[in-house]
Amino acid sequence: MIIIIAIILFLFIMSLSVYMFYVAHNDTVTYEKISSHKITKNFSGFTIFFIADIHRRNIKNQTLHKITEQIDLVLIGGDLIERNVSFQKIRSNLKKLKKWNKPIYFVWGNNDYEIDTFTFIQLLKEENVVILEDTLINIYKGTEKVQLIGFDYYKDINLQPLFDWKEVDDSFTILLTHKPSSFYELEQAKKAQIDLVLAGHTHGGQIRIFGFGFYQKGGLKYHHGTNIFITEGYGYTLLPFRLQTKAECHVITLVHKQNKRYDSIEGKKMI
Repeated sequence: MIIIIAIILFLFIMSLSVYMFYVAHNDTVTYEKISSHKITKNFSGFTIFFIADIHRRNIKNQTLHKITEQIDLVLIGGDLIERNVSFQKIRSNLKKLKKWNKPIYFVWGNNDYEIDTFTFIQLLKEENVVILEDTLINIYKGTEKVQLIGFDYYKDINLQPLFDWKEVDDSFTILLTHKPSSFYELEQAKKAQIDLVLAGHTHGGQIRIFGFGFYQKGGLKYHHGTNIFITEGYGYTLLPFRLQTKAECHVITLVHKQNKRYDSIEGKKMI
């Protein structure tokens, strides 16, 4: 009897491991719409491809080919690399993200600092990837603009980003940051200047048991006037497994609304 139970338990563990490995490598593309009165008519329909926490995975060409929308901007939310990942793999992933021939912006994640940062920076520059380190970039369409802020990664969670908030005006403003806490720890007045937060880092908990995990699941929410989107990440850390989370990347479209009262968020998934 004990042998039978042991065999059943072994088969269960093996089956679960195979399933979790499959989930960790089976990509999901989500489509989100951010509607705001601050998004100007010229930027209505402006589309962002957002990906974070790639770690040691190879981005799948077939996943990118599923996306039929015209992408206007590519944002990488940190952890493009980790220890013992080859620079050749990074270059290959970046070349895939250049398929739309659009600007690519990157912010540092904690794992990006595990490797030779000098060589990494040189590689990013060679591939025309712009590094945002407590930086504000104005993105123009005609005379209208969207502001993009990128935070560096700080190990000390109490350290405020070294950013000049006087540069931020009343244009629609996006914050790209690796860890969500970088936004939540800001003073309320500074939070109010941000209209959309894009973050990663948490992996949605990566492995959840009966819905419980070390972090909240990813997704899009509206928080005191700010749209906050936290991806569950494209890759994984420590183990190549996922359970009740998704390996995902995102297409985010900005939509102009006439009235502040109708600001909204909506999303759907494509597997």
